[in-house]
Amino acid sequence: MRDNLKIGVFLCECGGNIADTIDLDEVRDALDVEFIGQFENLCSLNGRKIIRDAIFDHDLDRVVVAACSPISHEKTFQDYIKPLNPYLMDMANIREQCSWVHSDNEKATHKAITLINASIEKVKQSDAVDPIYCQTPDEVAVIGGGIAGMNATLSLAKQGTKVTLIEQSPSIGGHMAKIGKVFSPVKIAEECGMCLLNPILNELVWNENIEVLTNTKVIEAERRAGTYNLILERSPRYVDTEKCIACGNCAEVCEVEVPNDWNDNLSLRKAIYRPFGQSYPEAYVIDMENCSKCGDCFRECTMKAIRLKGKPERIPLQVGSVIVATGHKLFDMEKRPEYGYTRYDDVITQSELGRITGVNGPTKGKLLKSNGEVPKRVVMIQCVGSRDEKPEGHRYCSKICCTIALKNANIIKHKYPDTDVLICYTDVRTPGMFEKYYKHTQENEVRFIRGRPGEVVKKGDNFIVRTEDTIKGEFVEIEADMVVLSTAMEPSEGTIEIAEILNVGTTEDGFIKESHPKIKPVATDVQGIFVCGTAQDPKDITDSIMQATAAASKVNEYNYGGVEIEPFIAEIDTEKCIVCGDCIERCKYKSMSIQNDEIYIDPMSCTGCGKCLVGCNQRAITVNGNIDEKIMSTIKGVLSKKQEGQRTILVFLDNIGYTAADNIGVNRLSYPESIHIIKVISVNRVRPRHIQYALENGADGVFIGEFPGDLMYDEVERKIQRVKDRIYEMGENPERVTFSKVYIPYFSGLARKFVDFDKKIEELDEAEL
Repeated sequence: MRDNLKIGVFLCECGGNIADTIDLDEVRDALDVEFIGQFENLCSLNGRKIIRDAIFDHDLDRVVVAACSPISHEKTFQDYIKPLNPYLMDMANIREQCSWVHSDNEKATHKAITLINASIEKVKQSDAVDPIYCQTPDEVAVIGGGIAGMNATLSLAKQGTKVTLIEQSPSIGGHMAKIGKVFSPVKIAEECGMCLLNPILNELVWNENIEVLTNTKVIEAERRAGTYNLILERSPRYVDTEKCIACGNCAEVCEVEVPNDWNDNLSLRKAIYRPFGQSYPEAYVIDMENCSKCGDCFRECTMKAIRLKGKPERIPLQVGSVIVATGHKLFDMEKRPEYGYTRYDDVITQSELGRITGVNGPTKGKLLKSNGEVPKRVVMIQCVGSRDEKPEGHRYCSKICCTIALKNANIIKHKYPDTDVLICYTDVRTPGMFEKYYKHTQENEVRFIRGRPGEVVKKGDNFIVRTEDTIKGEFVEIEADMVVLSTAMEPSEGTIEIAEILNVGTTEDGFIKESHPKIKPVATDVQGIFVCGTAQDPKDITDSIMQATAAASKVNEYNYGGVEIEPFIAEIDTEKCIVCGDCIERCKYKSMSIQNDEIYIDPMSCTGCGKCLVGCNQRAITVNGNIDEKIMSTIKGVLSKKQEGQRTILVFLDNIGYTAADNIGVNRLSYPESIHIIKVISVNRVRPRHIQYALENGADGVFIGEFPGDLMYDEVERKIQRVKDRIYEMGENPERVTFSKVYIPYFSGLARKFVDFDKKIEELDEAEL
């Protein structure tokens, strides 16, 4: 019956991305199906008409789209094949995993034929199943109270959404609260940063849809049926915010002084303090790590607001979606001792310079050296920790360092025209309208030397900055009495922690990774979690605010439109089930529970891994979608096109691994044509019989990849070892099967593993001749 299905194959040229490498005419000739069409851009609206017309004209039962990755456009083509069920279509990825990774046209063409044939065989086993829709609560948690988190919160609240803003420090405001001046390339002027931040802060505080929780962080997260159950931990302020009137009398009597982190440790504050003048909550807080517990503040406070015996509080929070806006930190200058930052008081960072030039900074806006004098020459060093291939450096550009240096240089020249300012740069990067500001800075007599200094040394009362002027091709020594370092932006500790708690993907450098940089720039790889600001990558205030409002818009789409879930999840036959609870114990994802004397499966958390059905003695559990049969048919489809002397390696990857494999193609890396990737909903669904069948029917090797953070990782690893033991008992070489860790950001490492495994299989083949 399934062999008589009418199948249509639609080949996409992808504007030459596919057709320039793969001979699509040869592909057409090699396929035996009811209908084959070839088009320039199938994902266009015209492509939708072409596909739907062909379905009606040829009475097609199934559809295969040979184009780009399903990660990018599967939803698009599922919509295009209506009135067919969306799951009666399969995508053969002949772009990211064929034309973009192989340069040999002949081999790439044959591989494309193989991949399409595998999809044809797979789609024959596909059944019509309906997607599952879940409505999510419209409450939102925004994690991080900097400028991005504040704007995302305010945007959502204005649209009627209840928002909880969670900030780990004692006040919202983030890095922007510390910036003395911000600038616009259009106005060619520097403006008061706090004057721009205050209206946003005030509007946020007075909005009834917003609850602000400071001194609070997320410590646990669980996702169930479209809902995130978060556990928050709020550390005590030791000051009652309802009673405190911020009079400051407590700080006046406090005798403990410690470095003021809000002033980048350039001044001192008391152990009981208010972070900055406009901080919210408008109340003092006690730094209990440095408090001597003398009780002077308690006795001085007439409002009885001091609570010295406060304890951490755990708060449950249930929301439908989460926005991560946990910001960044700056490069640790102890990693670059050659610049003397830790040895010399007048070697400072751009952030510290921003505090010094701020009117509410440690010197009330006066540019002064540690001895109280105005510097005669300031040398700025760019790319400290950025574009840096030294140990613990970052290869990426921090994007805003050049413009920050230009801003601070102009501020100095405006206030102190006699001070010489010189910027040592790698390349000045001022995209878009910022180029006008760069030209303005040059006109303001700020000097530029192309070259990255090697060291800063002390000579008498001044510094010597040693560098190479790469334009003149000569080494120079620049005398200065203040050196300013433009340090790299890094993921904050909070960003790293929340990524692990929420199980969202990160880039190779530790920032939160967006689902797709072009079509899903604020979504993460976890449904219902969004990202904005410098938690995602280095960016300026303008970009952070724009991304925050975009994230808020996408959250509203998500919350009010409902969530569509793929239906390939476990299902309970209540007539067979005896409610023994074994499946509940076995489920790693905690998607099963007993409700009303029946086993309930949470569709949002079930991955369809199949662990429950293997252990069910009553055979009461199935997984929708004919998964095992589709895997077997895909294997048959690949191997049926194997040519004489051709090496064929099957690679099984779930969504994370498949995305990593796509990134190999996106970055135009390569791997051998022997590699044939098969996407599965869970690597655990690859049964021993699948592997055994593959090896017995022509596969030269089997590669299984799994993300170590997946809850099934250890189990899959043990299963693969059992398979290898069985293969050895059968007289076959177990080295033909390998299991590997796979990460989305380390796609280059996955490419190397493919190359290494191919070489290994080649050596095994030669040894067995």
